[in-house]
Amino acid sequence: MDHLTLKKYEAFKNICQNDEWERFEPQILARMESAGRTEQLKIRMHRKEYAEAVKLLAREQYSTMYWDNDDEVRIAKRLEKRYPEEILKYYLSGLGSVTVNAGRKEYARKAKIMAKVRHVLVAVIGDASRWKEFAVKVKRDNIRRPTFQEEFGKVVPGWRELKWIDDL
Repeated sequence: MDHLTLKKYEAFKNICQNDEWERFEPQILARMESAGRTEQLKIRMHRKEYAEAVKLLAREQYSTMYWDNDDEVRIAKRLEKRYPEEILKYYLSGLGSVTVNAGRKEYARKAKIMAKVRHVLVAVIGDASRWKEFAVKVKRDNIRRPTFQEEFGKVVPGWRELKWIDDL
């Protein structure tokens, strides 16, 4: 079976006359399920169907396979201002459990996602106190994981300076 991609969608549109495209486009869109999630996202964004794109992101979790989600992350970034809470949930899904032991590589991956969470909460939503409350809890829950703290300290702005009442 031939899977739908944005390139194929655009190529077919380019060879059609306007009246032909009006007839064929609904049939092509009916095959949207044959496209992978990333290609569906690309097509939705191309068509400016932002609400559909964010629904698609919300249905699934942030991919933990670093080679698998570059396009998805770029699309999520483009949707941050329109749908900040939904994109925040998408990013948070990529953190998974932050209270389990893992290797340095996994902590580094999660730190990059945590930086995205911070960006949405602080720069997009404008709620620094919500960020601090969340981040302090994560930091405190992982205080006995020095590698975790080190990786987060490298990537997440202000991580090392985060304090809680017990520190005062």
